[in-house]
Amino acid sequence: MRTLVLDNGSFAIKCGYAEDETSARTIPNSVTRTKRTKRMYVGDLIDSSTDLSGLYYRSPFERGYLVHWDVQLAVWDRVFSSDVLGCTPNETDLMLTEPIFNLHQIQRNMDEIVFEEYGFASLVRVPTARLVEAGARDLIYGDEGRDPECVLVVDAGHAFTHVVPYHMGRQIASGVRRVDVGGRLLTNYLKETVSFRYWDMMDETFIMSAVKEKCCFVSQDFKRDIEATRGCVGRRRGGNPLGLEYVLPDFSTSRQGFIQGSQPDDIVTDSQLLPLCNERFAIPEALFHPSDIGIEQA
Repeated sequence: MRTLVLDNGSFAIKCGYAEDETSARTIPNSVTRTKRTKRMYVGDLIDSSTDLSGLYYRSPFERGYLVHWDVQLAVWDRVFSSDVLGCTPNETDLMLTEPIFNLHQIQRNMDEIVFEEYGFASLVRVPTARLVEAGARDLIYGDEGRDPECVLVVDAGHAFTHVVPYHMGRQIASGVRRVDVGGRLLTNYLKETVSFRYWDMMDETFIMSAVKEKCCFVSQDFKRDIEATRGCVGRRRGGNPLGLEYVLPDFSTSRQGFIQGSQPDDIVTDSQLLPLCNERFAIPEALFHPSDIGIEQA
């Protein structure tokens, strides 16, 4: 009997067999439709497409909760197929992550699908933060089997961020906090900022998600960095060390684009360059000060 660990996130599924670290895979948890050809791609099949401009994503999740089961079943079918994990459900135990305080009806639907639709041998549902707490215990105490006295887990996901306290291995339910700021909001915030200042990128979620992951960082001193980037527009003016220019993809030689200078023999035109400066650290600052973008939750 094998044990399959499935971290079912709203942006991506991270999965693999507990007995085999080499089986770990990351699959987009969405069905994607291309703008030009109108073709539909499930999960990682989007990697085979060259029409990556203006993609439309349909996620199984709404506001962090699993509600579109038709989409989720399509993605799970892909994950369990021989092309990805080659899973035989009736010979597999499943460990599946879920949001903290998941709704009872969603849990019930999940149980029915796991056992009746797929026929898994057994199921364990567990919040992601609980696995992080267990990992912290192993990191601190190793094989001693002791629980750290206090652990504070900050789980920043695609749809929201949870802050979860643990005491002696037990979750303190009254101390759990949820903030509706996650990776999706930061990507949209970056799209709006860049579209207002430079190029219209409102339909380019795929590209701007890559820009966010490659270029953005958390400032250690926000006020100092804001002052240092006054008047900075990428590297075009003053050679500011925090500025850079991102080479937008042409979808033939580059799928996501790259930071100018990060690849040898870059040959680009001005029309391909997206200048970035204080956007690199001002966008992630919303995680710490959500009130800056009108979210009064922290």
